[in-house]
Amino acid sequence: MTAPAPSLFLRASGDGLHSLNCTIEGITCGRCAITIESELNRLAGVASARVNATTRRLQVEIDRTVTAPEQVLAAVSDLGYGIHPFADDTSSRNSDEGNLLVPLAVAGFGTMNVMLFSVAVWAGLASDMGPDTRTLLHWASAVVAIPVVAYSASVFYLPAAKALRHGRVTMDAPISLAILATLAASLYETAQGAEHAYFDAAVSLTFFLLVGRVLDRMLRKRSSGAAENLRAMIQGRAFRIRAGNQPEEVLATELAPGDVIHVPVGELIPADAVLTARSAAIDDSAVTGESMPRTLRKGDPLMAGCRNVGPAFSAQVTAVGSETRLSSIADIAEAAETHRGRHQLLADRFSQGYAPLVIGSAMLGFAVWLLVVGASLSQATMIAVAVLVVTCPCAAGLATPAVAARAANLLLAGGVIVRDGGALERLAEVTDVVLDKTGTLTRPEFVLDPDVNAKLARRASTLAATSRHPLCRALSAAYPAQPLDGVQEFPGLGLEANGGERLGSAVFTGAGSAASPDGLAELWFRVPGGRPARFRFSQSLRPGLRNMVEGLRRRGLRPVILSGDTPNAVAAVACTAGLATWQGGCSPEDKVARLGAMTGEGRRVAMFGDGLNDAAALAGAHVSIAPASAAGAAQVAADVILLGKNLESLLDVIDIARTSRRLIAENLVFAAAYNVVSLPLALAGMLTPLVAAILMSSSSILVMLNALRLGHLRETRKASG
Repeated sequence: MTAPAPSLFLRASGDGLHSLNCTIEGITCGRCAITIESELNRLAGVASARVNATTRRLQVEIDRTVTAPEQVLAAVSDLGYGIHPFADDTSSRNSDEGNLLVPLAVAGFGTMNVMLFSVAVWAGLASDMGPDTRTLLHWASAVVAIPVVAYSASVFYLPAAKALRHGRVTMDAPISLAILATLAASLYETAQGAEHAYFDAAVSLTFFLLVGRVLDRMLRKRSSGAAENLRAMIQGRAFRIRAGNQPEEVLATELAPGDVIHVPVGELIPADAVLTARSAAIDDSAVTGESMPRTLRKGDPLMAGCRNVGPAFSAQVTAVGSETRLSSIADIAEAAETHRGRHQLLADRFSQGYAPLVIGSAMLGFAVWLLVVGASLSQATMIAVAVLVVTCPCAAGLATPAVAARAANLLLAGGVIVRDGGALERLAEVTDVVLDKTGTLTRPEFVLDPDVNAKLARRASTLAATSRHPLCRALSAAYPAQPLDGVQEFPGLGLEANGGERLGSAVFTGAGSAASPDGLAELWFRVPGGRPARFRFSQSLRPGLRNMVEGLRRRGLRPVILSGDTPNAVAAVACTAGLATWQGGCSPEDKVARLGAMTGEGRRVAMFGDGLNDAAALAGAHVSIAPASAAGAAQVAADVILLGKNLESLLDVIDIARTSRRLIAENLVFAAAYNVVSLPLALAGMLTPLVAAILMSSSSILVMLNALRLGHLRETRKASG
């Protein structure tokens, strides 16, 4: 096949690498994912290749100076899989179940009609039906069964044949062999005038296997829909302002950086932008999980996917489509799903060579029953068919990805980004949580001390309104004022108005050079001929701090504060939070050394921090967590990013991590038990092909349903505290 133009889905990913994001068609189990990854990782210039069997997503990091994107796409195509840009994925995945509904309906219709003929034959065998009439009914069943198998079962045997042409054996191969063998045996028995034929088994096999596949795809879609929902937010309509200040309705994908857009009340922001209106009220709950709207001011950044809950406003576009932060969040979440932890690697090894083993077991069973036991050809064939159908490793292959996809879905919907799929696995093992103070336990925004001269504060606010400095913004928020014209800003020092008023540091305003004795941030204001006035600022605690600390203790975790702030400031926060273990005045080296000591004691430490001074500690922790307001270096080092401001969301992440580990273990135990029990039963002749089909489909569905329990168990755990 011809690979699609790589420019549609190629994106720079840093370190000189580019990321290919595609959807793969034809993946039926974990073994398919392993095959694709193994082939791509052999290519020179491929840094990593990850396939998620649940979402059918491929992500490849390549060095374009060594390997062209076309080579990667050709390698996947040569394996017999279809491949297309992820940008087209939403429509294709929405139609997955629809593509199977017509074959399913045909198989269902055929099953009902063939069963009518079969019931008549069974009744005739118990009464006085003659052999000619019985044979006629068998041929009538054949007339119905052959078109059903030719059309509906092509869902299985066409992909199997394609894989075989490329030297691969997928789990569609034994299924196809079972259906065709049943049909062939039935035709042979009918031609010989035998009493029994198995056309009902052939069509019912096809029907129930299709039912299982439709349900499986529906459950997969439900378990991994949050990232797609985020992307859908930037695929709707937008109102671009034309010349003459008139908005025109366009698709969000038609916008370009630099365009000015109009955002009516209730509409989603279709792209990343900068607010050009004086103010706006934004609901970003779909992204951050926060329930309260935020008020933004002119010049503030706007994130695609947020909703306007106030008056209409205008904004200038800075990024669209796949370049938006919302799309990046979705990419990160889906990349985390492709991680293979210890459990998944075990399941992958189990699934990798299983298809040949299944076919070999079926052939052995057929030979033993025919040559040793002395069974008839038809009976030996049905036993082989039951073995081919029932022994499928799909449940084992889905055990981990199904839960991982569901976990990423729930966390993303709650405003949590998991950048590394192994983070949840490691987080479930944590014994201690080290917390930074400033910007992590406290809000990044400053709050003006209310003990100020209100008249001077209002006058100083006219200067502060012209600056985006955090302290100036806090002063303006406390005392809103119209910005003063002609204000000059001196970077690192302060602001000066035409009339001589100055707002800034103590040195800039002539108040001296001494630092604040209480360690609080401060601004000084002086009017010509007057004495400098000081405005002090503090950072309020993030919501949910005490509940988070108590929740960590209830979960058997030990919370500790390590902060570079003054001991007095740290002690005050620790007292409010109810923490007895804390340390102030820590340098970055001190934090790394303390984490190393805890690790040496056998502790597994999660580090929660946000500043540049936390980056080293975050990188060295067993698992690292950062708030969305964290410095760039801290976010790069973090495994988990909390978009919301409420600290209690950390408890939710821990609960989901622990519950995910338990559900994965349950799935793997079930998958192993299913295969250990089903194969001997089939070889012993205790399973009919129909029962085998129901059991095989049910095993995958049960694994998916168990993964979906994650949401219910999370809510139950939250309710119980």
